[in-house]
Amino acid sequence: MKFLVQFSRIFVGVLFIISGLIKANDTLGFSYKLIEYFEIFGTEFLNDYAVSMSMFICIFEIASGVALLLGSFVRLNSWLLLLLIIFFTLLTGYSAITGKVTDCGCFGDAIKLKPVESFLKDVVLLVLIAILFFGQQYVKPLFNKVIVNIALFTAVLVSTFFTFYTFMFLPVKDFLPYKIGNNIKELTLIPPGAPVDEVEMLFIYQKDGKQFEFKADAMPEDIDTYEFVDRKDKIVKEGFKPPIHDFKLTDAAGIEFTDSLFAVKGYQLLLVQTKTEKSRLASIIGIRELSNDCIKAGIPFWAITATTPEDAANFVKENQLPFQYYTMDAIPLKSMVRSNPGLLLMKNNVVIKKWGAYNIPSFGTLKKHMN
Repeated sequence: MKFLVQFSRIFVGVLFIISGLIKANDTLGFSYKLIEYFEIFGTEFLNDYAVSMSMFICIFEIASGVALLLGSFVRLNSWLLLLLIIFFTLLTGYSAITGKVTDCGCFGDAIKLKPVESFLKDVVLLVLIAILFFGQQYVKPLFNKVIVNIALFTAVLVSTFFTFYTFMFLPVKDFLPYKIGNNIKELTLIPPGAPVDEVEMLFIYQKDGKQFEFKADAMPEDIDTYEFVDRKDKIVKEGFKPPIHDFKLTDAAGIEFTDSLFAVKGYQLLLVQTKTEKSRLASIIGIRELSNDCIKAGIPFWAITATTPEDAANFVKENQLPFQYYTMDAIPLKSMVRSNPGLLLMKNNVVIKKWGAYNIPSFGTLKKHMN
């Protein structure tokens, strides 16, 4: 029993620290996953607290893992870990059964787990934490109480600083396809010879108040007695999907400008503002000055948002901005830069530099990165 407790202590402690650090590296991304769960369970009123909750969970996971390794607050920590893992096991179990959430976000974008894999992972953790819970007497502090408390306090302080730093100044490690060094255009292309989706046509018919689905080659002989309802395509086998498959921007009239953006030679600056009404307004002054300087210097400046064209136009007017917004779906915008607003400097479609809402660069800083 003693060996099992010590093994569980090390394994669970290290895993919680790694999981917490990965999520703390991208707290905004983790908050998007929380919002996804909130919407599934009809608790959208918690959406405004998603970022704060994601930060707390990250700091708690790291602190709890460190406390477990140090042997500090054993009884309290065991109870908290047990309650936490029971909750997440039920949650990932629900996801595995229903398939409503395709990724639990346990390890952010660094390690993608399928719902079933997330559930099995939590089942293993539940067993290990249960061993810890019932074998608390075997968990002893590594050092004396003063050193243990200082080490734990330091871990909490460092994890809190790291969590807030990445929230304000973007993730230290970017795992998304829009990371620095990637060519956005190339990642939207499907290579020659790549497998394509295998699609099966299904025909929906109705008879005696009931609906039936038939394959094209399996129609019943008395099909004339059925009433046709609809036809749908079912993907039997997915083909190659490029890392970036939803990058499409249009203007207020619905005209697409994706190819125009990709056709720019040299440097261009992209302002990514998922929702104008939820932007950090303190950064708008810096964006206005920077965009004015870029336009004067002939540097292409693109502003992209998921806000409706009408609301975007009103935002431009209210803040006296010298540009127009193009529209894109919110999902790719959230992946492009973990900030609202955020900036991407690109050269020949390659991402050179990113900035968040808390460090909007001056034109001089922008020129330094261009040189």
